[in-house]
Amino acid sequence: MELLELYYKKYTGTVQASDYVGWANSYLYLDFLEIKKLASMKGKLNIFEIEKMFVDAINSIQREAPSKEQCVDYHLKCLHSQLLMPKKNAVSIVKEIYACTIANDLFEEQMNWQEISDAIDDFQYGDNDYGYTLDKIYEMIVAHARNLWHTKISKITFKELIGQKVTAIDSEVHFIIRLEKGAIIIECPWRIRDTGGILLGETDIQSNQSEWKSVKELLVGKKIEDIQLFEQCPLLIVQCDNVFVDVFHASSFFDGWTLTDEGDFYIFSMHGGSIA
Repeated sequence: MELLELYYKKYTGTVQASDYVGWANSYLYLDFLEIKKLASMKGKLNIFEIEKMFVDAINSIQREAPSKEQCVDYHLKCLHSQLLMPKKNAVSIVKEIYACTIANDLFEEQMNWQEISDAIDDFQYGDNDYGYTLDKIYEMIVAHARNLWHTKISKITFKELIGQKVTAIDSEVHFIIRLEKGAIIIECPWRIRDTGGILLGETDIQSNQSEWKSVKELLVGKKIEDIQLFEQCPLLIVQCDNVFVDVFHASSFFDGWTLTDEGDFYIFSMHGGSIA
């Protein structure tokens, strides 16, 4: 069991002693005595004893308790991911998602699931004016879940970089977009496009290094108008005046990109695409 899911159960008062033991078993690779002790517990378990052992295990690996917000976000993501493929229990999963958003005052998330929730209620309890069938409901759920998943935009505003101008392009080691105060460092696939299509991409550079001159012509002097991060892809889109730099993290082993204002703002895409 993941630590975030375990803490979600703690925050919602649904955790069982066996959950702690299950968590410990999934962390045996860390080779800590406290974790091994917890993982070895069997039979009738005393919740108070197990929780004390869990605290000792967490302290031994120097992990802090995640916030309730982090745990709820993880729980919703896990539920959402189950709906990307047809599921016979899809209706109950949607209901759980919807109830969770209400219980945690997540109005925006609630609205994301409002329409499909209303359709389910109409089918199950209403007049079913639209003539929904169960198969149609399943189809709607999967389509809706996939659309939400792929278009989810990060809450990071990137306000520290918005409005800055591109001052230079550095291509000696990585593709670095120098800003007035900061930089965008790209170590993964990318492309530059406008509203008409792709203007230049990493593949073009690989076949012709002289195209770096074109990159400079396209970007230097332009202002950062907007930055969007699509969390689940993951895809970073940087709008520089009328052109867009799309950055795709494409590795499970290597970092992808870094954004910094040379001050307190520092964010990067870690191996696997997670954001730190």
